[in-house]
Amino acid sequence: MADLIFEIGCEEMPARFVRPALASLKELAAKRLAAQELTYESLETAGTPRRLALLVKGLLEEQPERSELALGPPVKSAFDADGKPTKAALGFAKSQGVAVESLGQHDTDKGPRLGVSKTIPGRPAAEVLAELLPQLVAEIPFAKTMRWGSQSFRFARPIHWFLAMLNGQVVPFELAGIQSGRTTRGHRFMAPAEIEIASPDEYLDKLRQAHVLAERAERGALTQMEVETTAQVGGGKLVDDPELLEEVTDLVELPVACCGSFDQEFLEVPRAVIISAMREHQRYFALEDAQGRLLNKFIAVNNTKPKDLAVVTAGHEKVLRARLADARFFLTEDMKRPLMDRLEDLKQVTYHAKLGTSFEKVERFTTLAKAIAGKIAPDLTAQVERAALLAKCDLVTEMVGEFPSLQGVVGEEYARRNGEDPEVAQAIREHYLPAGASSELPQGMAGVCVGLADRLDTICGMFGIGQSPTGAADPYGLRRAAIGVIRIITEKGIKLSLGELLASALANLADKLAKPAAEVQAEVTAFFAARCQGLLSEAGVPTDVADAVLAAGLDDLTAAKARALALAQVKDSPEFKPLAVGMKRVMNILRKEAEQVPAEPADLKVMTEAAERELYQAFQALAEEARSRFAQGEYLAFLQALSALKGPIDKFFDDVLVMDLDQKVRANRLAMLNEIAGMFRQVAEFTHLQLA
Repeated sequence: MADLIFEIGCEEMPARFVRPALASLKELAAKRLAAQELTYESLETAGTPRRLALLVKGLLEEQPERSELALGPPVKSAFDADGKPTKAALGFAKSQGVAVESLGQHDTDKGPRLGVSKTIPGRPAAEVLAELLPQLVAEIPFAKTMRWGSQSFRFARPIHWFLAMLNGQVVPFELAGIQSGRTTRGHRFMAPAEIEIASPDEYLDKLRQAHVLAERAERGALTQMEVETTAQVGGGKLVDDPELLEEVTDLVELPVACCGSFDQEFLEVPRAVIISAMREHQRYFALEDAQGRLLNKFIAVNNTKPKDLAVVTAGHEKVLRARLADARFFLTEDMKRPLMDRLEDLKQVTYHAKLGTSFEKVERFTTLAKAIAGKIAPDLTAQVERAALLAKCDLVTEMVGEFPSLQGVVGEEYARRNGEDPEVAQAIREHYLPAGASSELPQGMAGVCVGLADRLDTICGMFGIGQSPTGAADPYGLRRAAIGVIRIITEKGIKLSLGELLASALANLADKLAKPAAEVQAEVTAFFAARCQGLLSEAGVPTDVADAVLAAGLDDLTAAKARALALAQVKDSPEFKPLAVGMKRVMNILRKEAEQVPAEPADLKVMTEAAERELYQAFQALAEEARSRFAQGEYLAFLQALSALKGPIDKFFDDVLVMDLDQKVRANRLAMLNEIAGMFRQVAEFTHLQLA
């Protein structure tokens, strides 16, 4: 068995590249080694902004030999009438280096052919790796790549060295003008000299001695300990920010924290702005006191141990002071005008060339938000209208111009300072929620109304001008917007008609649409169905159940989700599964004989068989309870009530021929099945279910 250490050394990569690159390197290496039949005991990665490393232990030193069947010409063309080999057979035998007598016949999809089995010896691992390792480097995906010097090869950052050692020997290859070798490099400033590495076992230790923590988990733990300890010494506690901790972990090779401070007067700037200035521009951690009040202190993480930490801290303070001074200036300038005065400024901001200005967009979704409020929060209609009009006004403030990620947050702060209703101020921020598939939802109903309206206007507008997402691109975030609409409605249990919402949004866009509104609505509805499918899958609903439920309708998104969860719960139960099989059969018959299904209900007097009367009477007996359960949204109880039809349906199909020769009897039986299927179709189209 052999041990492999492979390292790509480069200029510092952006922090956001490191973790995905390590994951890709591990996945690609495992896949490539498996394809070459090189097994191993363990495969791990390590990395910093300056290096990506692969450590493989217990690697097979040579590929196993394998048998390979080489196929030649068809047997019928390999021999002449006298049974002598033709030129085709002789040529194939020569190409394989065997006598023609060694060829055998092998059955294939195209008939019997001549062939020969050969044993292919395995190649040494070192030989395979010399080809495989450069391929790994080229295959690691990055959001952006670059070329350097005269090289045509692309990577995240210029590559400076390759360490490639197998059992103490260099795996030779050249890529991007760089020859593989036996050395790595320590910390850029504290230990820049080359370091010889022979095996994975000494790789991490030697780098630690050279002030590099290459193991990401170890570096992350030390980073966290550094910032927490420094915060305690500084007299505060960290404002929780796990994402920043992850990012800082991949900004450094050796974390060294320091605590700085800024002038108390800067605390008059909104808390979110101060934190954003520290976090987004400088990657500093904010501190707060025991009561949760922001302190005029911060933690910075350095990538080296300086001779004088105080000097470094002073440098951080100077940089932050300038950022906070800018923020205070923006605050002063912005507060000279009430937020509502900026509504007119939106007339000068183009939202989209084909959809008009941001002012026009605000007008559209304000109208829609008021309509939504009328249905789900009529007492808040005035606040919803005010919040909708103010929702985008902070986009033209100096503060959001400098800190674009704070749109909504700045609007809420300014609205409160302007004396707006707290419900209105809260809605300005919350209408942007949820920001992702798992982020928090708006708490206030005003924010719900404005957020739904804004997203629906965006989705319908973009679809209406032909800017729907493609498989590879969604530049306007329409998938995220649709997921936001679905999550708000379903997780808050809101009863709204998706069809009515889309129709209202499209009516407001009538003069902007490039195609008929009905066509756009059909496209958007299908788009929502696809997003619902994904969310239901994440909730544990099987794909076939989601398909069946959505095929029955998704106009009421809250009900559709509840129906899916209920059906998923009972689908494979012993009590319900046989009934589902029967109902799938019923619906398939009705689909096949759709033209013969009468519009009028079944007539008990026309029924000639005991089994069909029994089924019809059983259905009539439970129909009222089932309808009541369904109307109250008790879908699990609804399905459980219908389970009583299992026996009668089975008996019906055992004893009764649906397609009777008597046209009147046949039509009546189809009518009865249609009534029963109609009850079940309220939950799902059972033809979509996969029932083993």
